[in-house]
Amino acid sequence: MRLRLLGLLGWLLFCFLFLVFIKLLMARSLDRFFFHWDAVFWMFIDCLIGAALITLVKGKLNLLSEESTASSKDFLILISTIPFIAAITTIWAVFFLEELYYGKSHTLYDWVMEYLIDFITQTMVCFSCVSYFYVSDLIKTRERLSAAQRAQSEMQLRLLQQQVDPHFLFNNLNVLSSLITNNPEAATEFLERLADLYRYILQTQDVEVVPISDELAFAQNYLYLVGQRFGEAYDFDWQVPTAKINGQMIVPAALQGLLENAVKHNAGNHKNPLKVLVRLDEDALLVENEIRAKSHQYSTTGTGLQNLKARYAFLTTRPVEVSNNNRIFSVQLPLLELKK
Repeated sequence: MRLRLLGLLGWLLFCFLFLVFIKLLMARSLDRFFFHWDAVFWMFIDCLIGAALITLVKGKLNLLSEESTASSKDFLILISTIPFIAAITTIWAVFFLEELYYGKSHTLYDWVMEYLIDFITQTMVCFSCVSYFYVSDLIKTRERLSAAQRAQSEMQLRLLQQQVDPHFLFNNLNVLSSLITNNPEAATEFLERLADLYRYILQTQDVEVVPISDELAFAQNYLYLVGQRFGEAYDFDWQVPTAKINGQMIVPAALQGLLENAVKHNAGNHKNPLKVLVRLDEDALLVENEIRAKSHQYSTTGTGLQNLKARYAFLTTRPVEVSNNNRIFSVQLPLLELKK
């Protein structure tokens, strides 16, 4: 907002100084100098029209955006619009404003001079707009980078906390102890799955994305531990066709975190299991669960989802979509392509 205000004030100052210069050239002496103060206002309107047209062209052609691969080409395209924008503002100022509204007549010389003045004005407007676009994108990029760095630090802290979470470890050790006594073979598999889970956490704590196949295998290990602990209290509908696994990438521990939230905050039992859907599409992964709040709720601030959104915002323009209609809670994670 401050940058825009400074730009508008700069345009006003330019309009005043440029018109004074033009009038001095035309008068050739101070005695013959005459200045219409409303001319500054109308030239400023010309600037606003030019800025609106440049912004429209930028938006329609998606120029100087994150998806753009050739900034220099985009810059040349915007510069090439100056003659056309100057022609539009000239027609507006001379024909519609002065001839139709004020009833003045103009010669070819007047048209040419007005066009030259508008051409210089729109050149200034175009360069200032392009500068504004660059500076704005730079500020947004720095903000996203800062947010992503904070999110990465929070995620690393969360992953490190998971490694030593006494409740998680204690509960699974209790399950393991029971299995060792009653079912040694199952205890061996349980221990292997638990080791795989923590190994994955250690290996991915410093990376931005992992293959979806690795994340799915990690989530399966987590669901195995949930099944051993809660039995059939949670019904996981695993709709993950192998044909749709095609090298997509995902933020590490994102799927496991959503599954953990579903189990942590919603009650399930053997007679009425809580349904949790995991569905893989070509470009997204959906996790959806019934809302069945536990009588004893864990405190939650929503920082996990905010963390996930911030990390995705740095990697892609596609957002993490969250839906809650008080019956069903769902989160859709966009799948990413590996950067080459």
